[in-house]
Amino acid sequence: MNRFTLRVVWPLICTLGFVLAASARDPEPRHHHRMVFDVARERIVLQGGNGDEVAFFSGTWEWDGESWTHHDHPSIGGRSSFAMLFDPSSTRTLLFGGVEGRALADNTTWAWDGTKWTVLAREGPGARHSPAVAYDPKREAVVLFSGSGSDSNVWEWHEASWRSSAPDSKWPEIRSRAQMAYDPVRETVLMFGGFADGKSFGDTWEWDGTRWSRLEVTGPPARNNHMMVTDSARQRIVLFGGKQRDPEIVYGDTWEWDGTGWKRVSDSGPEPRGMAAMTFDPSTGRVLLHGGRDRQRGALGDLWAWDGRQWREVLPKE
Repeated sequence: MNRFTLRVVWPLICTLGFVLAASARDPEPRHHHRMVFDVARERIVLQGGNGDEVAFFSGTWEWDGESWTHHDHPSIGGRSSFAMLFDPSSTRTLLFGGVEGRALADNTTWAWDGTKWTVLAREGPGARHSPAVAYDPKREAVVLFSGSGSDSNVWEWHEASWRSSAPDSKWPEIRSRAQMAYDPVRETVLMFGGFADGKSFGDTWEWDGTRWSRLEVTGPPARNNHMMVTDSARQRIVLFGGKQRDPEIVYGDTWEWDGTGWKRVSDSGPEPRGMAAMTFDPSTGRVLLHGGRDRQRGALGDLWAWDGRQWREVLPKE
């Protein structure tokens, strides 16, 4: 290559290299993944999921508020539809179950400390995918309910082990693809929606540590594969999107729970989707939403932020 050719071609090579590097710095479009905020390290942790061309994503991504960083840890392998949240008592991100790369349900409990994934337990809840999970700060316990399978007990992770409890009251129907979040006003864990036997649920339940109670309130239309997190700054639970199978509906609405009832607060922002990942970032006071699957069943890779008034796109989907 002569000097003239190098002067002409080199800027193009550099530009192409930058574009490829930039695209590689963002998580690929995906759905059925999870995202949590690591309070101790002030990072958002994103794991797993399915893509249009990739069956199961492996590797861990972290968002520091400005850019993504990728960590490759083959020990945990690719998986989707698992439960994941941050455990303040151990200052680690916990992950349970899901569907592994062999398309089999799993019952392993893992922990992420910012550098590596470690197996914590292989005993506890049976193998399952798509369970509902939330952290109860009042009782310092991770609460997990149902998912695929026939287990109707509530499981709680406390002091590094799982324990089950059969409720002493009427409890919700077994379901998968429901969502739970902590209600800071009522100091209980709230559950909404889910899917079983070909139908979606539109009921609202709360768990106080010993009893389930169905709350007779009017709320979002029945759905599953929606997203729901606690906005601790505003004392609200935020719900976005989801889907209904019969008839086929993909939602793009935003609802909030204030401890007494549901309120529809927005119909604009991210395009309708289900199976996305959502978490609350206390350092900015915003709810963040990543990815999901759209009406055409395509994987999304955009990042949005909800401040209690409106959604703003942080990173585009392309």
